[in-house]
Amino acid sequence: MPNIFGISVGGLLSNQAALNTTAHNIANANTEGYSRQRVDLTPSNPQFIGGNYFGSGVEVSQVRRIFEQTHQLEIQSATANFMRLDTYLSQAGRVDGMLADSENGINNAIQNFFTAIQSVSNDPASIAARQVMLDQAGGLISRFDSIHSQLEAQTTQVNASIDSVAKEITALGQSIAEFNQQIAGSGGRPPPDLLDQRDLAVTRLSELVAVQTTTQADGSLNVFIGTGQSLVVGALATELVASLDPQDPRSMRLFLKTNTANIDITENISGGQIGGLRDVVAEIIEPAFNTLGRVAIAISDALNQQSQLGLDLNNDLGNLLFTDINDPTIANSRVTNSTNNTGTSSISLNIDDPSLLTDSNYTLFFQGGNYQLIDQTTNSTIATFAPPGSIPGSVAVPSIGVTINFNSGASSAGDSFEIQPARNFSRDISLGITSAEQIAAASPIRANLSQSNIGSGEIISTRVSDTTTAEFTGVPGNLNPPIRIEFDSPPGVAGEFSIYDMSSGSPVLITGGISGYQANQENDMLALAGAPFNAYGYEMTLAGDPQPGDSFDIEYNANGGGDNSNINILADLQTATTLDNGNSSFQQAFGRIISKVGVNTQSAQIKRNAAESILFQTKERRESLSGVNLDEEAANLLKFQQAYQASAQVISVARTLFQTMLDSVR
Repeated sequence: MPNIFGISVGGLLSNQAALNTTAHNIANANTEGYSRQRVDLTPSNPQFIGGNYFGSGVEVSQVRRIFEQTHQLEIQSATANFMRLDTYLSQAGRVDGMLADSENGINNAIQNFFTAIQSVSNDPASIAARQVMLDQAGGLISRFDSIHSQLEAQTTQVNASIDSVAKEITALGQSIAEFNQQIAGSGGRPPPDLLDQRDLAVTRLSELVAVQTTTQADGSLNVFIGTGQSLVVGALATELVASLDPQDPRSMRLFLKTNTANIDITENISGGQIGGLRDVVAEIIEPAFNTLGRVAIAISDALNQQSQLGLDLNNDLGNLLFTDINDPTIANSRVTNSTNNTGTSSISLNIDDPSLLTDSNYTLFFQGGNYQLIDQTTNSTIATFAPPGSIPGSVAVPSIGVTINFNSGASSAGDSFEIQPARNFSRDISLGITSAEQIAAASPIRANLSQSNIGSGEIISTRVSDTTTAEFTGVPGNLNPPIRIEFDSPPGVAGEFSIYDMSSGSPVLITGGISGYQANQENDMLALAGAPFNAYGYEMTLAGDPQPGDSFDIEYNANGGGDNSNINILADLQTATTLDNGNSSFQQAFGRIISKVGVNTQSAQIKRNAAESILFQTKERRESLSGVNLDEEAANLLKFQQAYQASAQVISVARTLFQTMLDSVR
């Protein structure tokens, strides 16, 4: 028959275990990740004596944590989402503040530059106004360079963060593997505190990257990242390595380092800090680089082209105002060979049409004897083509406004090249002139009508389209030749006008009997004259009703310091739609990236706040079940104390009974 002493000792020990566990709960009430524990008490096996079952007391069945796996999974998911958005918002906010700065932003610098151009237009002979324009051009260049440098610094910091996070992911993976080893060796009764520590490590891992988990039969937890790539399997952890992209050394790639190979999971990984960092690079930082570069290219190209069609105060044809967008060094820098290439190709990129440039970078693959150009933003194929027939050679890609130059060497199968048409031009742009006198404000030609004209013919406009023709370059400082257009008969009568060479000061007939003039309409005179006059690189438009003997001269605009013909056209470029396929001006294009970054940042703020609320709710659900309630523990403490004291009292009774029994047999 069960003895009262054994039953009371069992009760004493069991309630002592419950008291110890309650004390453990109270001590860990503020411990992160702790799940409250309970001692499960069960009756000891009864004994059958004399036709009846007699109870034999109590024993501890198990010490278990109060825990629900779904709560842990919810916390992992909510943590990864919140940290991704929080990291994204932090980085996006920096770019937003940088681009939207009204005082130090690009659009303000563009406005100041064109205001200075307008001042030169108002007084083209003013050296002071010209110097201000030159200074504002330098200020615009400095602004481009400053923002580019800030974006580069942020990119460097993001890359360093990715590397640091990858190391931390590896360390946490190793910790989880060590916990797995201890838990698997616990004989099916893992210590609750060890399980909590492992779950906390997984939660911290979720702050860095989105994870998926599965539990093995021995209690080990397998951890996967990306699209199912294993980070931890049982007691084995895989190292996550961040390294510079062999194709683009400005960005990072992520590899799982196994015994046999390094597995690139860059495009698969998501969530957590590392997901936020990668997303902000793709959605904010790289588009900002490319828009900044596109605007710099468009400004440089448009103003360079028009500047070369003008005349400066030194009576010289206009120079490039800014860097040539297709300077060979810059063209070469737009293409980066992968460090894994085995071929010898040297490739560069020319910009043909800045209006067709986008915010995308591209990858050029060589495989199967052909090149394939891939848009990295959309992952779509832009063009597929065979190598040029001879080297050096070029292949135009008109859909994106570029030409790929194959300068030397040959590609091998599998070779790839990173192509960044616009990304770095905001760093590369510089001034092409050094003095205020070199600003080409005037037109290189001027047209005059004879004071003896009797008809109503008038000069509507002159326009220069090409200053590289022999007419401009043949005799420096002169038009070669200066010409006179003289009417021989009234409009509508055959042989209306002739063209004369005025080089000697006296007219020398070049050609005559030219017809086609329409009275009282605008007429492009050199186009009417046909070849070779229509290829002189300039034109003159007449209107009205000229009469026989009326003449109009076109000559070099020497000493035309007061002429603002060309600077007016330069000023008009501020509102010209030179970007986004002819839909945006310089400021509108940059305004779009400001708006995009602002909208993305605001959206990230809203999503981040919502994610924070969801994370708080998931933690609250876990705490409501697994957290330590001090009031409840205090009540348990009293309950188990009373039971312990009662068991001790039973022991005292048993001692008295035993003593009575001994006394009865003396």
